[in-house]
Amino acid sequence: MVVSINDVARRAGVAVSTVSKVLNHYPNVSQATKDKVNKAVAELNYVPNTIASALSSKNNKRVALVVFINNQRQAIDEINMQYLFGAFNKAKELSLEVVTIFSSIIEGMDEEELIRYFNSLSISGIIIYGLTNTHEAFLDIIERQLFHIVVVDAPLYNQKTSSVMVDHTKGQYDVAMKCLENIICDRMLYIAGGKEGFVTQMRVKGIQRLQEEYGFELAIEYADFSEKKAYQIVLEKGKTYDAIVCASDLMAIGAVHALQELDIFHPVCGYDGITLLGYVGFAINTVKQDFYDVSSVAIEEMQNLLNGDTGKSRLLDYSLCTIDYKDVIM
Repeated sequence: MVVSINDVARRAGVAVSTVSKVLNHYPNVSQATKDKVNKAVAELNYVPNTIASALSSKNNKRVALVVFINNQRQAIDEINMQYLFGAFNKAKELSLEVVTIFSSIIEGMDEEELIRYFNSLSISGIIIYGLTNTHEAFLDIIERQLFHIVVVDAPLYNQKTSSVMVDHTKGQYDVAMKCLENIICDRMLYIAGGKEGFVTQMRVKGIQRLQEEYGFELAIEYADFSEKKAYQIVLEKGKTYDAIVCASDLMAIGAVHALQELDIFHPVCGYDGITLLGYVGFAINTVKQDFYDVSSVAIEEMQNLLNGDTGKSRLLDYSLCTIDYKDVIM
C-alpha cells in the first residue's frame, strides 16, 4: 500500500500543511510537533512521491557537497574554496549536478532528518569535507550505506563509501623531520588541530612516530586549527622548546608571530601549503596538498560509485616545500 502525506497527518494528528512544514524544515514549528510528525513518518515508512520518483530514476546523478566550516580560522578559507572549485569543474566535465550544503544549514539535524533532507533534494551521492568523530549522524549514515559517499580526509570506506586524501601520517612525519635538519632537538612542541578530527589523529600519529625514532621530549597542544590559539600557546610556552611543528599553516603563522614577539628563533613548520604562507616573510616548511585535485578525484570517485564500483581508499601525492612571496605573485 502506498502511504500518502494524508496518512502521515492522520497518524500524527496534525494538518497536512504541518507535515509539509516539518519535512521541509520550516522555522517556528514546535519540537513536540516535529517529534509527532517524524514518528509517524518512521512508523509508516513514508517517502514523498516526488522523492520516490527521483530515487527510482536511473539517470539521477545529483551529488551533495557537504562542507563543514571551521569557525576557528581567522583567515579566508582558501582550502574549502579550492575544494569547491575542483568539484564544480570536474562535475561539469562528468555531467554531474552538484549542490553545495554548508554545515550551518544542517546543524542540529539527527540521522533521520538528514536522510529526509537529502532525499528531498533528490541526492544520490554525498561528498563530505571536514568530517570528524563528533558528526555521529553522518557516521551512522556511512555505516548503514544509505547513499553513495566519498569522504575527504577521513579514513573511512565500505561497499558504498570511498576515502580520498593524502597520507597525513607520513606527511606530518616528513615535514617534521625536515624541521629537525641542522638543529639539535631535545624538546619539541607540536600544535595539533581539533581532538575530534580524523586528520588530527592521523597527523598526531606521524609526529609520535618521529618522536619514537628520535627520542626527543614531545609536548602536544591542541589549537583547533586557530591561528590565534597557536599564537597564544607559543607566546606562553615557546621559549622552552627547540622546534615547533604545527598541523596547519595558519597555526604556523601564529607561532612565528609569537616567536617574533618573544624575540627568539626556533624552526617552525606547517601543513597544507596555503597561499597566505607566502606573505609571512619567514621560511616555513610545509606539506603542500593540491586541494583542487583532491576534490576533482573525489568527484571522479563518486562517479565510479554511482556506476557500480566498490568503495575504496585513494591516497594522493603531496610535496614538501616553502612558499615564497614570488611564488604567490608569479
